[in-house]
Amino acid sequence: MVAHDPKKAKFYDGILIAFGKERYQFKDENELSFYAILRYRNNLERTLWGVDIERALAESGATYGDSITLSNLGRVPVTIVVEKKDKDGVITEEEIKTHRNTWEVIRIGETRLKSTQASSSVVKHVQVSNGSPVAVTSAKQAVETADEVSAEPIAAHQKVVPINKALAAPGWLQEAQQRAANVLAAKAAGKAYASEKIEKVWNQCVAFPSATAEPMRLYLQSRGVLFNELAKGAAADMRFHPALDYYEEVDNKNTLLGSFPAIVCAIRNAEGEIVTLHRTYLNKDGKKLAVSYKDSAGQRHKVEKVKKMMSIPDDMDVNGSAVRLGDPSCGGVLGIAEGLETALSAYRATKIPTWSSVNAQLMETFEIPESVHTLLIWADKDKSVRGEIAANVLYQRAKALGLNVHILMPSMPIPAKAKGVDWNDVLLSQGILGFPRVANLKSFIARSFATI
Repeated sequence: MVAHDPKKAKFYDGILIAFGKERYQFKDENELSFYAILRYRNNLERTLWGVDIERALAESGATYGDSITLSNLGRVPVTIVVEKKDKDGVITEEEIKTHRNTWEVIRIGETRLKSTQASSSVVKHVQVSNGSPVAVTSAKQAVETADEVSAEPIAAHQKVVPINKALAAPGWLQEAQQRAANVLAAKAAGKAYASEKIEKVWNQCVAFPSATAEPMRLYLQSRGVLFNELAKGAAADMRFHPALDYYEEVDNKNTLLGSFPAIVCAIRNAEGEIVTLHRTYLNKDGKKLAVSYKDSAGQRHKVEKVKKMMSIPDDMDVNGSAVRLGDPSCGGVLGIAEGLETALSAYRATKIPTWSSVNAQLMETFEIPESVHTLLIWADKDKSVRGEIAANVLYQRAKALGLNVHILMPSMPIPAKAKGVDWNDVLLSQGILGFPRVANLKSFIARSFATI
């Protein structure tokens, strides 16, 4: 157990008007935290942040409208479980050791009970992580106590206010409305911030091709996917940012490492709305970003993720969305692949518009446009079989819709030290000859479509 020094504790008294989970200070680049908003007697409001506040509030039983004392007992070493997403979007849990502020909540009284009897509520104690007892007012016990007292003869000078009248008072109603408005405002602020940041980054980008986008051109050239269709409008949802902020988790905090060139792609839903942005960070020479940083212990680390998806606004859903490369509305044939480079490889080799689902999870949920009658799934060949599973999930969904659908898997073997191969690997090692011939592919599609 860790002993806390009461002299160093910080105390905040007020009415609890809002609380919940949000990114710290409602900023997209910060880590997820927990907040509580208190209203002081002078009607000023204060927002307090701390992951442990969630536990302290739950153990105290405090809720909206309660008068509480929120105490910051100082930082203690803890082991926490954090959620992380791998490259396929699968959420995993990981235990890490860190230091965290420990909080304590004491309910001062039941603000909704106006009678003298109700205000003399019973106090109980619970044990928290630091071993110290915390005084907690039980609403149920408070009501029971009030009932017991009211059973005694009431003196003539005592004035009893019925609870239903107290609840109907205009002041109480205004307070409840204000609390609800504050909660909605906090959520709206978080959503608005995420949407505004997406729009801001997208508007800061330049179209491709552009003289400014030289690192992007060099990167696409190195992956063998620089072709004429990109200059003719197929790359409308691919843009270039000359200096985009890059954040990395350092000592459990999102830390700005610098600003770097980046390929920025719009991920659109079935209605054509931009849900979020996908970023591929580069060096100025067109290679994938290669930078390092030091942690608090002085150890140097290389950045691991150069491909990142921006946070998704709460009122949007990324499932079913994709990066659109080309328009399938004329021919009715569309290709779909996971990675951007894989989709561009298939597009270059076949001249058939091919969209990128970004990862396996979004491939499984991809919403096929109504204009499409034939879907070509350019599957990744992974040792984990994740890419093949995603392709087959989409295959079954497309078949159920009555579409002509085909899965195309690379025939080349997976190298010993590689996790898998995709169609960009085929393009780089075998060129266009490694793909099905366009004439044969179109003939095969026509025959298959005729048998449906």
